Amino acid sequence: MKTNKEFIAEYIEAPNGKPKPMELLDRYISDMDAELKGHIMIFEAGIPCYDFIPEDIIAEGDKVMVRFKCQGKHTGELFGCPPTGNDVKVSGIIVYEVADYLIVNHWMEVDSVGLMQQISTPISALA
Repeated sequence: MKTNKEFIAEYIEAPNGKPKPMELLDRYISDMDAELKGHIMIFEAGIPCYDFIPEDIIAEGDKVMVRFKCQGKHTGELFGCPPTGNDVKVSGIIVYEVADYLIVNHWMEVDSVGLMQQISTPISALA
């Protein structure tokens, strides 16, 4: 029997750097946390096949905290910003609540200011 920490590590690895179809997300995320699925689909549309890189994974009971970096290329519209072609790197922390090997809730803090700075500036302006 795997631990909640092992379950979250498996969930992170399954779509990492690859497309994130809803069928895959449904294997790990309960319909109770449709908001998380929505976040993933929005980010996947703007930064397809992004990498989600865990830096720390800490678990206690039904909660698993992940300090992460997320990176990819901004090739689709994201939060109203047209594609820039910029490489994007953003850091954050997410806490997952796990029940019966499904994510049922989450709390997330992301460097949204840093993200918006990276996706609102065309790569040609950065040179």
